[in-house]
Amino acid sequence: MPSTTPKVDPAFTLATHVVNTGLADLPAQTLSATRRDVLDTFGAMLGGSGAPGIKELVAVTGRWGGLEEATLAVLGQKMPAHHTALVNSAMGHALDFDDTYDKGGHVHPGTSVLAASLAVGESLGGVTGAQLMVAVTLGLDVSCRLGLAAYDDRGWHRTGSFGIFGATAAVGKLLSLSQEQMVHAFGIAYSQAAGNRQCIIDGALTKRFQAGQAAHGAVLAVFLAKEGFTGAENVFAGQYGFFPMYQPDGYDLSLIDQGLGEEFLGDRISLKPYPCGRPTHSYIDAAIKLHGELDLGNKSLESVVVRTDPETYSSRYSVSSGVIWPQQQVEAQFSLPYLIGCALALGGVGIDHINAFDDPAVLAASALVQAESKNGVPKGWAEIEVVCAEGMSASVELEPPSGSPDNPMSTEQLKDKFRDCAAHASWLIATESVEKLISLILDSDSLADSRDLVRLSTVRA
Repeated sequence: MPSTTPKVDPAFTLATHVVNTGLADLPAQTLSATRRDVLDTFGAMLGGSGAPGIKELVAVTGRWGGLEEATLAVLGQKMPAHHTALVNSAMGHALDFDDTYDKGGHVHPGTSVLAASLAVGESLGGVTGAQLMVAVTLGLDVSCRLGLAAYDDRGWHRTGSFGIFGATAAVGKLLSLSQEQMVHAFGIAYSQAAGNRQCIIDGALTKRFQAGQAAHGAVLAVFLAKEGFTGAENVFAGQYGFFPMYQPDGYDLSLIDQGLGEEFLGDRISLKPYPCGRPTHSYIDAAIKLHGELDLGNKSLESVVVRTDPETYSSRYSVSSGVIWPQQQVEAQFSLPYLIGCALALGGVGIDHINAFDDPAVLAASALVQAESKNGVPKGWAEIEVVCAEGMSASVELEPPSGSPDNPMSTEQLKDKFRDCAAHASWLIATESVEKLISLILDSDSLADSRDLVRLSTVRA
């Protein structure tokens, strides 16, 4: 049930937080976490620049023309800031390789926050690395806090419907909105907040569009608020506010400002080792472990059984309902049988495996995956049991997924992931530019102008 309605709407509290927080208020570990997130997110944009749906978005937005004030990553085309934010954010989410706040209903806050910030930063000019990191930190924090407050799963794609507020906070910080203007910007953003998970079930490209729409809507909201346009003020707790309307059966508004300004929830964001839906990652970890333990590269599989608790068995990520042989990218990104089969057969899941789905060994392993429900086990419990034709067998219980705050990817792993994403861009980026990007992001104090990030991404090999 919803928590007691606060006397002051969280929109005012968050607006004050965003307006009053500066670089000196951010702990060193928070800045480090933000830089890692920006590196990861920008890399995902590079890798997603040639993903399905991006050329169509570019074709439509490019046809409309407009002020050439911001640049598409990799592609180099200039567009109005809101269109650039849309396309770049969609790129960042396209591979499903972007950050995830696991506790906030798997919201992916980074791509909308960063894409909107880079587009507006370019339109303004002179936005330093420090200013960019402050804005992104605040945007991540807002997105995560709103996601954390909503504990009832209503089927919203939180990256779009919740993420627009984090992107609005980031862009509002760059434009130096007043507290009053920031509240109105949140209200204008609320009028555009949308996104659903039916696109995942149907394998639709709108999942990446929804992340882009959040960035697009944020840019529009902030510029309108700057001009004096008004939005609803009781954004989150009002009679028809975001949480009563979008989450009527499950939210706790007290979580929004718990520890506000003392801890930044972007510090607890997970960074993905695999380009697919976050709830699949524990299964992939377990399958990779079995691949090594049983030397599956040199043995034939006889059976693969995944046992889960009854609730997980019937959930939207049920192994029993997944597509065995994907026909397009979104199906591959969310098909547990396919992803488990890929990890068992190859010992990993990478970008190539969600771009093409014709490896005979992977498809054969995927076809063997069967699901069973097991009573008397805790919610979230699962195990994978594999039997080889040679008679060997092993089982592995699932653990918290790699890439989480308690089992993080190293900075070197993130650098390698960035390079891999760059290698899968729509065209080859110069190696020197890739390495310079890594250096500038991780040492953001040396970044004099945020425009250099997108510019470097457009330098071809």
